[in-house]
Parts: sequence; structure tokens; C-alpha cells
Amino acid sequence: MALGLLAAPAAHAGGPTSVLIVSPESAQTAARYNSDADYSALMTLLGRPNQGQKERPPSLDAAMRSRQINVTWMVHDMAPWRLDRVFTSDDTTTVWIHTAADVPRTFNGYWHRAQRPAELRALLKKLGVMGPVTGSGSTGVAPQEWTTPPVEPEQGQGREETATITAGKNVSTDSTATGWWWALPGLTIGAALALLIRPWATRLPATVATSWRGRDDGPRQELRDVDGA
Repeated sequence: MALGLLAAPAAHAGGPTSVLIVSPESAQTAARYNSDADYSALMTLLGRPNQGQKERPPSLDAAMRSRQINVTWMVHDMAPWRLDRVFTSDDTTTVWIHTAADVPRTFNGYWHRAQRPAELRALLKKLGVMGPVTGSGSTGVAPQEWTTPPVEPEQGQGREETATITAGKNVSTDSTATGWWWALPGLTIGAALALLIRPWATRLPATVATSWRGRDDGPRQELRDVDGA
């Protein structure tokens, strides 16, 4: 039990705070908080993450047809952090475990044998997840082959992109809201020109008329009706 307490990461340091244990085939569940002795014991018996082998061992084929227990470790009781899939084969001396410690980013994990299979079986039975298979249960989801995890943006890149997009929106909004100010100089110049030209514009018709009257087109003839003509 002391080893379990040492192996469990501290909750205040960002480690898991609770664990959910599920038996799909028997439709049974259990949960423990990190202050519970069963929590520490379970983490110790499942072993440390990132140890073992990536490829599923050929000797595990028979165990894959046995009961599967899913153990999900939760950070701050909300987000999954680690997933252990436990296969309790018919051979009571062997328990295979697949541990994925970067959930939900990737479910890649490592296969390894439980160092103390009898104690692990006893603890799962105590937690109430080793009951008989029921018709309402379902087969557990077996681990997939190792895959390349998705590439994540560098730290700060997402914030920079968001800031760039936000700045672009602000510039667009400001341009739309303040664009009418650029029309003021044109309106002012137009009004000034109208005031300056107005005196000449009002005198223009009289000047043109006088000009036409002053033109000498030569003698003019007048047609008259004369009686008896």
C-alpha cells in the first residue's frame, strides 16, 4: 500500500484525481477518488505507463477473447488522461494490460504483463467489476495498431493566428465605420469652387446677350405689304 501511495501522482501537480473502472461485458462500474486506498493500489498493480512493447504479442491472441476491464484515469474529475485496458485471460497466472498515457490526443499505448496478476484480479473483484456476463453488456473495444498522433500547433501559434484574424476584423470594421471622413475634403473644395464661380456664372447670360447684340451683320431688309403692289 505504501508503494501505491508513492507511485500515485499528486493531484495538485496536475495528475489524475479520480478513476473510473468499467466492465462492458458484465455492465458493472466502479469509481474511486485519489484519497482512497483502492485508487493507489490499482495504480500500482497496473504498472507505470510507457513501458512494454508497442506491438501486440502473439501470445495475447487467446487473452483477447477474455473479459476486458477499462480503467480510465481522470484529471480534475473531468478530462481523461490515461486509459488501461485489462485482459483477464483464463490463465489466472497472466493478466495483459494495454496502457495509453496520452489520452485523448492519441490512444497509442504499450502492452505489458501485470507483475502481480492474482492481486490485480482480487482488487477488481473487490471493486465489483468481475461479475458474470450479461445480455445487456457489450464487448470491449480492443486497442488498435500504433498510429502517428496528430500534429499539434506550437505553443502560442494558435493565439497569434487568432490575434491576426481579430486584428483583420478590427481594421475592416474601422475602415467601414470611418471611410466617410475621406469625403469631407472633396465636399469642402467643391463648395469653395461653387462660391467663387457663382458671380461669373450669374453674369454670363447678360454678357453673352450683349455680345450678340453688338455684332454687325450688315444691312437688314424688311418685307412689307404695299396696297396695289
